[in-house]
Amino acid sequence: MGGVWLRLHGHAAADALGRLARQPVASALSILVLAIAIALPVVAAVALRSVGSAAASIDTEPHVNVYLELEATDEDARRVERSLRGHADAAGVRFVPREQALAELKATTHLAEVLAALDRNPLPHAFTVRVRSSDAQRIEALRVEWGRLPRVEQVRADFEWSRQLGRWTTFASRIVAVGWALLGIAVLFIVGHLIRLQVVTRREEIEVSRLIGATAADVRRPFLYHGFSQGLIAGLTAVAVAGGLAAWVTSEVRALTSSYSTEFKVVFISEAEIVVTILGAALLGLAGAWAAVNRELRAFSHPR
Repeated sequence: MGGVWLRLHGHAAADALGRLARQPVASALSILVLAIAIALPVVAAVALRSVGSAAASIDTEPHVNVYLELEATDEDARRVERSLRGHADAAGVRFVPREQALAELKATTHLAEVLAALDRNPLPHAFTVRVRSSDAQRIEALRVEWGRLPRVEQVRADFEWSRQLGRWTTFASRIVAVGWALLGIAVLFIVGHLIRLQVVTRREEIEVSRLIGATAADVRRPFLYHGFSQGLIAGLTAVAVAGGLAAWVTSEVRALTSSYSTEFKVVFISEAEIVVTILGAALLGLAGAWAAVNRELRAFSHPR
């Protein structure tokens, strides 16, 4: 009994693969359409994770940067520091001397030779103040207040954009999830339509096989393997396309950011997610084929 079962399934699988091989152009086009539909959410997930990884490395804690005038002396910096440290809203104050800022700039950019040729240090003394409140209005009030301190040239509070980036990343992850669901439905319809066309073209063959004793399972089996094979190959193709695109973007980004201290990394989906994507595509192909074949078999049993 087990041998007969294996023989039936082996014959159905061989028939499905043979049908794909006998129609290479049509099969390639249908698989390409499925692969593109599957690759879209994969690429979106890769882009989202890459942006999320970059956003995670950004300091999102509320802080204010206070820049002194270029002519400010060390004594001016000490007076400003005392005012900042004594403020009730300042949770921490870090002083960045102009010499340290220049050394860091030389070490982290390709402008070292240009900076070395300058007659004077173009950077001012600066303070980074970590504030206790995250309220935008309160931080704006602190920015205005500290901007009035003697010898202060500019005060900037530029952390809020990174928080907005985090919110947009969370929102985008929900959009990607919806995209997965919608494109999964699209794969079901595409495979179902393709299998339905094949069932219709083989209607006479199926009717003859039913007359000589073939069951619905016998008729259904090769089409199920066909749908499963299409989904499996499409899933493999989609992952390969997304991986190739990620590799290309990685090389381009490295070339663009080679002169900077930070490196933007393209984060691809994990191995487990790759397996889930490929098997999910195969199962969607199987489900689409099942629905299409059952619908046509019912139509054969109840002709109009």
